[in-house]
Amino acid sequence: MASATRLCPSCNTPLPELAAFCYVCGSATPPAIDRRTGEIAIPDGITASPDASAEMLRKLQDALGKHYELQGLIGRGGFAEVFQVRDLWLKRDLALKAIRPDLSLSGTLMARFRREAEAVAALRHPNIVPIYDIGEADGIMYILMPLIKGESLKQLLLRDGRRPVPEARRILLEASSALGSAHEAGVVHRDIKPENIMLEGKARRVLVMDFGIAKVMDAAGDASLTSSGTIVGTPHYMSPEQASGDPHLDHRTDQYSLAVVGYHMLTGTVPFEGESTRAILFKQMMELPRSMRELVPEVPEALMTAVSKGMAKEAAERFPDIEAFAAAIEASAAEDAAKAAAEVSLAQAAVKQQRRWIVPLAGAVGILAIAVAVALFRRPPLAEPPGKSAGPGVPAAVAPPPPAAGASGAPGTGGNLAAAPAPAPAPAPPPAAAAGRGTGSPTGVAGSGKSEKSKPLAGSAAGTTKTAAAPAASGRGGPSCSNAAGGDDRDLAFRVCTDEANKGNVVSERLLAGLYDRSQVPGHDAEAVTWYRKAADAGDMASLLRLGQLLHLGKGVPQNELDATAKIRQAAEADYQPAWPVLAERFEQGLGGRKSDKEAFFWYRKAAEKGEVSAQARVGDMYARGRGVDKDETEAVRWFRGAAEKGNKDAQYGLGMAYLKGKGAEKSDSLAYLWLKKAADQGHPDAQKEVAKRHS
Repeated sequence: MASATRLCPSCNTPLPELAAFCYVCGSATPPAIDRRTGEIAIPDGITASPDASAEMLRKLQDALGKHYELQGLIGRGGFAEVFQVRDLWLKRDLALKAIRPDLSLSGTLMARFRREAEAVAALRHPNIVPIYDIGEADGIMYILMPLIKGESLKQLLLRDGRRPVPEARRILLEASSALGSAHEAGVVHRDIKPENIMLEGKARRVLVMDFGIAKVMDAAGDASLTSSGTIVGTPHYMSPEQASGDPHLDHRTDQYSLAVVGYHMLTGTVPFEGESTRAILFKQMMELPRSMRELVPEVPEALMTAVSKGMAKEAAERFPDIEAFAAAIEASAAEDAAKAAAEVSLAQAAVKQQRRWIVPLAGAVGILAIAVAVALFRRPPLAEPPGKSAGPGVPAAVAPPPPAAGASGAPGTGGNLAAAPAPAPAPAPPPAAAAGRGTGSPTGVAGSGKSEKSKPLAGSAAGTTKTAAAPAASGRGGPSCSNAAGGDDRDLAFRVCTDEANKGNVVSERLLAGLYDRSQVPGHDAEAVTWYRKAADAGDMASLLRLGQLLHLGKGVPQNELDATAKIRQAAEADYQPAWPVLAERFEQGLGGRKSDKEAFFWYRKAAEKGEVSAQARVGDMYARGRGVDKDETEAVRWFRGAAEKGNKDAQYGLGMAYLKGKGAEKSDSLAYLWLKKAADQGHPDAQKEVAKRHS
């Protein structure tokens, strides 16, 4: 590593001469990453020069003339230093941005700086910091602009944390409006981050600044004014294509960065962190962020969906332009309001329904209470044992009456209950009630938990009654999605699961996706992907894993190994156990990223420790070969044995060979043959060859 010969422009941390970003604060510095080697390289035209701030101040003041007073340094960025300037004629404070004194630019880059400044100066928008003047002071380029009275979004987030949804939405909309104007003029910002979003005055008006490093998207494509492959931006907010050093960036890179700013505002954290710049850039390209609602459950679903789409790894999967992104953000407010209104209406309806039943129910309860009281009053007491009379103190009104003529029961027992009120007749079942199977008697309402008694079924014991079985139901509407999806009626399953999925039931979304996934109907693969995405966005890890597998297969979606690995890894890191061996296999084969036996072993071992048999066999093999872990034949045998005893043919073969060669276990031909024969019987080709040798 090069020795520390320069300072971070933002925090003054000593940095290696070729550092692209400060490892403390993340600020960009002029060098870029060579995409071929992954190492840092200085773009053509930039050379280090001694700090000459005193000389710089003199040159700038001379260039500004007597109408402006150059005051103190107020900030530093990756390419420039910012000074406060007093306009003596108009009595206002301005800001002057000048190329940093430790950089000297070639004539080509000087021309590029001027051209970019001219492009930004042509922009007229209430949410873009305007440019008043550009100039040159003896080789030092500068831009003159207003001094903003307020604070940056970065300062606000550091002080107060995540922002309320209405405020975050407003900031996104105003920043989108600014970027839309710039994009229309052919200017891509390429460094959207909270630090470059100012909040001015009491109204907190958004002002996007620092277009100075933007690349003019000139249709003529003047190659002499570009620096191919240069990475400009801040790692935490870079788009995947920008992180890879792609020189052909378009307006969608700004959409991604602004969506990351939205994620930061809504959750209080950036989507990706890392111990180094390279680690963050890798995550930007390879990994998916945690769901915003997983971090902050109250984030509205529609807003989360819009921001998540803006952060799609593939630029083609984002909104077509920043205006469409803004429209989705704005529409999310109406959708959220509609949902809130619907919830209020449902709550009010429930209250009305409760009130509607309270009075009749209270009346019914009162009538029932009176009836019970009358019945008890008129009912004779239980018979006393023979020879005993009512004890003293028993009122005459409740003394046993004489038996009625023709009544059954022993004399004096009071067995005649004719005076008690007759029970009310049971209500007839509604017309839609199902008839009892095999009988002519009606059953109760499905799902009510009650049914009328039916006549004895043919062949049943005398006096025994049975009721018709009600179908498994979800409330009163028939079978649930879970039950229907496991049944034989596919049409019913699709209908029920679609209904529940459209209501936001995550499990039903996954089950519906599975129905489409298993269907052979053209077009259903794409529907499966759609529903898996919905469920995955809501935090369903099983759906996220399957989505990754479909991306690997190219089923219902264009094949994308990078995105497949990112999704599978997200599920694995969320402790979704089935994803562990899948991710391990991808690392072992180098699918969607670099091949890594060490990472593969880590994930196989996690799965193996939870009892995943195939993973236990892979761990045994990696110990036996010393792949991803130090070679340990004893450990290999231990893992092979555990999986072999559960019937895994690969483990049976590995254990048999260990006994055959005496590696990790005492040599034993009989045990070797036993396990090799088991593996051969299951079709393991190498085991079959070994067994054949012993038969020849």
